[in-house]
Amino acid sequence: MARFPQAYGMAVQAAAAREQQHSRLAAERLIAMQLRYAAESARAEAEHHKQLAAAEARRSALLQEQGQTLERLGVIGQAITAKLDAESACLALHSHVQELLDVTALVIFVMDEQGLLLNPIYASEAGRRLQLPRQRLDDPVARAARCARERRELTIDRPPEEPSPSHVPGTLPSLSLLYAPLMVNERVLGVMTIQSPRQHAYGERERLIFRSLCAYGAIALDNANTYRQLEATLKTLRATQERLEEASLSDPLTGLRNRRFLLQHLDADTGISLRRHEDARRQLPYIPPEEGDLLFFLVDIDHFKSVNDQHGHAAGDQVLMQMCERLREVSRESDYLVRWGGEEFLMVARHSDRRDAGLIAERIRAAVDGQPFVLEQGQSLHKTCSIGFAAFPFLSAEPGRLGWAEVVELADQGLYRAKRTGRNRWVGLAAADGLPTPPGGQLKAWLRDPEPALASGMLRELQGP
Repeated sequence: MARFPQAYGMAVQAAAAREQQHSRLAAERLIAMQLRYAAESARAEAEHHKQLAAAEARRSALLQEQGQTLERLGVIGQAITAKLDAESACLALHSHVQELLDVTALVIFVMDEQGLLLNPIYASEAGRRLQLPRQRLDDPVARAARCARERRELTIDRPPEEPSPSHVPGTLPSLSLLYAPLMVNERVLGVMTIQSPRQHAYGERERLIFRSLCAYGAIALDNANTYRQLEATLKTLRATQERLEEASLSDPLTGLRNRRFLLQHLDADTGISLRRHEDARRQLPYIPPEEGDLLFFLVDIDHFKSVNDQHGHAAGDQVLMQMCERLREVSRESDYLVRWGGEEFLMVARHSDRRDAGLIAERIRAAVDGQPFVLEQGQSLHKTCSIGFAAFPFLSAEPGRLGWAEVVELADQGLYRAKRTGRNRWVGLAAADGLPTPPGGQLKAWLRDPEPALASGMLRELQGP
C-alpha cells in the first residue's frame, strides 16, 4: 500500500517482539534446565545419602558382628586356655570350632621333642574319632608337615574332580582345607587343620577366627605341657622327699625304724590306747579293753661284742640283719620294729593285750635261740637274746601318769634284770593290781631302780622261761 514507514515500523516491532519472545523462551528453558538439574542433583544426593546410610548400616552391622565375635572369642579363649591337660584342651577347641566355622573334620598334631614327627593327638570327623598315622616333618606330600616347616597358614580350595594325594583312606573327601601352625614365642608346637566338603568355605573372616582359635589352642597345649612337666617334677620331688623322709625314719643298715619314727607316731597310738582305757573305766564293773594296750619289748643280742671281736664288724652286721628277719617273723604287720641302738632292738606291739606279753616275749626268744646265724664264710653262730618288756598304760588307775618313754625305761629295767639273771630269757615289769597309785617321786624311783618296789609288792615281775 506504499506505506513504507509504517511497514518498517511494524517490521521493527515484529523483530523486537520475536526477540522478546525468544528471550522469554530461552529464560524459561534455562529455568526448566536449572529446575531439572536441581531435581536430578537432589535425587543424586538423596541416592548418595541412601547408599551412605546403607553402607553405614552394613558397616555398623559388621562392626557389631565383629565385636560380638571378638567378645565370644575372648570367652572361648578363656575356656580353652584354662584347660590343663591336652585332651581337655582339644575337646574344648573342637567344640568351639564347630560353633563358629563350617567344620567336618578337625585334626590337631603335636611335634615330638626331637622336632622330626607330627603326632596326631586329636582327630575327629563327622562326630567320630579317627586314628591317623604320624607324619614326618620332611614328608613332601603331607600338608601338615609343610605347614609346620614353612611356619605359615595354608588355605586350600580343591576342585571336586581333582584327586588328593594326601587323602586318608576311610575318611570323607574335603574341598576346603585350612592349616595353621600352633606357635608360642616363635616355637612351633604343632599344626591344627579344619576341613569341609563345601567349596570356598573359608574366607577372610573364617581365617581370622581360625587364627585366633589356633593361638588359644597353642597356649592351652603349651600350658598343658608345662603343667605335665610340672606334675612330673613334683611327682619326682615328692618321691624323693618320701625316700628322704623314709631314710630319715629308718636305720640304714637294717631298714628298721628308728627313734625319730617313734617320736612322730607313738603319740597318736598312746592317745588311742588312753581313750580306750578311759572309756572302759567309765563303765561299771571296770573291764580292761581288749587290744587296748601297747607292749614295749626291748631285745638285746647276748654277747654281741664277741662277734665283732672274733669275726669282724661285717659279720656283726650280718648277725644284725638276720636278727631283723627273725623279729619280722614273730611280729605283726601293724607292730613297730625299731633299731634302738647297737645290738638292741625295740618292738612295739600295737593294739595288744598285756596278758599276751609273756607269750610274745617267748616267741622272740625262741626265734633267736632256735636256729644259728649264718655268716658269709659259711660259719654258723649260735646266739641268744635277752628281753625286757612293759605295757602302756602302766598304771590302770591313772593311765596317763606315765608316758610311753617312761614305760620304755621300765622295759629297759626288765632287760637289765634278764641280763643279770642269766640271759636267754625275758623279764617283764608290771604294776601290782589293786594297790593305790604311788606318788610321783616313787614312780621316778622305779625308773632308776625297781628293786624296792618289787620287794614291797608295788611292782610285779614276769619271768621266763
